[in-house]
Amino acid sequence: MNRSEKEAFVTHLTEGIGQAQALALMSFSRLNVEQMTAFRLSLSKRNVKVKVVKNTLAKRVFDQSPYKEVAQHLDGPTMLVYSPADPVATVKAMWEWADKENFNLKIKAGAALGQIMTELQLKALSKLPGKNEMFVGFLWALKSGPTRFLYALQDAPRRMAYALDALKAKKEKEST
Repeated sequence: MNRSEKEAFVTHLTEGIGQAQALALMSFSRLNVEQMTAFRLSLSKRNVKVKVVKNTLAKRVFDQSPYKEVAQHLDGPTMLVYSPADPVATVKAMWEWADKENFNLKIKAGAALGQIMTELQLKALSKLPGKNEMFVGFLWALKSGPTRFLYALQDAPRRMAYALDALKAKKEKEST
């Protein structure tokens, strides 16, 4: 890369990191090409960007971002994973791959929800429900009250019909 390409790369990455709701620095030294390709394709389907970065360029990016403390974890081969979308979904997508057997991917450090997070904090965040799951739960909660009310309204006439039918059968038995 020449100087102008490096400057453009840093500018583009700085914008991406500035918009990111979640990001992580990962070590990928033992991944083969097939694993790396599968990892990138899977995350790109979820609107998560994956960049292999030079540490010197990444330090420039983080110096211009609110996540300056993340730069201290830039050592060895580093992959930057970030997304402007739902932070929980982003972290879940990363951990899905980090937890795979025979997939040597280590999370060095990260940030989400505007704060620097350790590996354990990112793991805890990945256990929470994402935005979509929260919306579905909220809609089910909204729907359950009226649904129960309608079932109660429907049940009263049905019980009345059963009671009248039983009364009719009893009267018929008594008359014979």
